[in-house]
Formats: sequence, structure tokens, C-alpha cells
Amino acid sequence: MTTHSAGSGAGGFGTRRWSNLVSETQFAADLILTGIGRVSRLPMEGNMFGEISYDQTFPLHAGLHTYTSGLERLCKLALACDGFLKTGSFASVRNYSHKIGPLLDAIEKLGPFGDGKGYLARPTDEYEPELVKWLEQYSSGSGRYELLDSLSSGATELPTWETWVIFCSQGSVSENVRWSILMHSASGVALRDIAAEHDLESVAGPLLEEFEIPISEKSAAVGLAMYRRARWVASILNELSYYRHEELPILGEALTAFTSTSDNFFAYEVARLSDPDVVQEELVAHRDNFTSSFTEDDDDPFEEESGKEPVSPPTIG
Repeated sequence: MTTHSAGSGAGGFGTRRWSNLVSETQFAADLILTGIGRVSRLPMEGNMFGEISYDQTFPLHAGLHTYTSGLERLCKLALACDGFLKTGSFASVRNYSHKIGPLLDAIEKLGPFGDGKGYLARPTDEYEPELVKWLEQYSSGSGRYELLDSLSSGATELPTWETWVIFCSQGSVSENVRWSILMHSASGVALRDIAAEHDLESVAGPLLEEFEIPISEKSAAVGLAMYRRARWVASILNELSYYRHEELPILGEALTAFTSTSDNFFAYEVARLSDPDVVQEELVAHRDNFTSSFTEDDDDPFEEESGKEPVSPPTIG
């Protein structure tokens, strides 16, 4: 990632501030991406209001903590840069604390930028306004300390998990996302085949952990709603820094993961497909050439269950 050359600034301070802006943007982006990836892998089958295991609640909290921290930082960066453009000084944003809702409301008041449409328009969907309220409740303390607080309070309820289950029941994913999930699963099968054939199972073991927990469609739907909110803020931060001042780097260059459609983001950043079309071709070739991949007891992920005709992937574009 490169940004346009550092502004002259005030000697070392100008250069240091430039570097800090880029580093903070990369930090926020990494937190958001990590959080979305984590929650997208939460298993959501069976009775989700029954006995909940720590291997379900722990990843949810880890994902929400990193995501909300990253989104908060991204919002504050945008507000600080807006203040710099208007007054010559970066606006103080500490008073917002961890309040995601007011931060997003303040972002909405910036601009106008361009035609205010597309990624520059605040996203609305079936999760609003409850999703943002829940994220703020989590980030402000009552959510992220829920498990720790329960030790002294004796509380047995898991409101964070219970609300997550409700969100997972409200949305759905596109055919493109379903196909990406399918290819992610099939990639794990293919790599295990190859590792076993060449007696490299121990060598490949840590790398194959990526495929141990399948991506859930229900969780992915909420994860993508979280992505769209981050993409909106990232788009505005890019507008604020795109050749607007010689002492501001183009911060959008550190946010390239937030410039694509939901389908493409999921394919590349969550399912980790380097090139969906090429991956699909290679997996079909592996299926045809590596006969031990699919036994009579296994379902071929690239065939329909009934007619056994090869599934044609949707266009990911």
C-alpha cells in the first residue's frame, strides 16, 4: 500500500503525523476485517437458544470486540480529518468514547460528497436501527464485559448471544456468497487430500485450521451488514483525504478492502478465494482427477444433490 508523498509539514512532526494517519487507518481496517471474518464463522445450526458452548460465545465476543474497536477508530479518523480540513487542526474525538451510534450520526452530517449515493450513502437494511444500537451497547461496556461481569453477578443469561441469534434469523445471503462458501469448504477438502497423499498432514495441519469451522450463511449475512457500515465510513474517509490537502495522505489506499461489492468482499476477504473463477476451475479438476476426494458416503460440493449435475457458479463481479 502506498499513499501520495508526505506533505512538507513542520519537519519531522509533519512526517510523523503523516505516518501516524496511515498506521491508524491500517490498524482500524485490520480490526474490522478480523472481526467480520470471525463472526462469519460462528456456527448457527440447531437450537441456538439451548445449551451454548464457550466455543460459540468466545468467538462472538472476540469478533465484536475487534470490529467495534475498528469501526470506532475509522469514524474518529474521518471526524478528525474533517476538522483538519475546516480549521487546520485535527478535531478532538475523545468525547465520543465508544458510542458507535453518535459517531455514525456525526459521519452522516459531514459532506456532502459527490452525489451522496452508492457507498457514500448511509446503508439501510433489515437490521436497522437495532444493529447499530446493539453494537454501541456492546462497545460501551455492558456487552464486552458481559462474561466477566457474570462471574460476580451470577447472571446466567447471554444477551449478546441471544441478540446475535435474532439478527441471524433476519437476513439472507446472495447466490454468489453461497457459492463462495461452497468453494471455501471444497478448498479445505482438496488441500486435505493433497496433504494426506504426500504424508504432509502434520505440516499442513496449522494451515488447514482455516477450514476447521465452516462459514455459516446466517452469520455471514450479519457480517456483511457490518461490512456495509464500515464501507460507508471508509468511503467518506477516502473522500476527505483524496487530494484534499497536501498534508493528508490518501487514506483510501489503506482501505482497498472496503471498496467492493458485498459479494466480492466476501469472496476475497472472508472466503479467502484468490480468484473465484480460477479456484472453481482448479477444484473441479481436482474432483475429476483425485478420485479419493469424494467417496460414496460424501456429497460432492460441486453437484446438485438430486440430479448430480455440476453446479454452475454465479458470476462474481
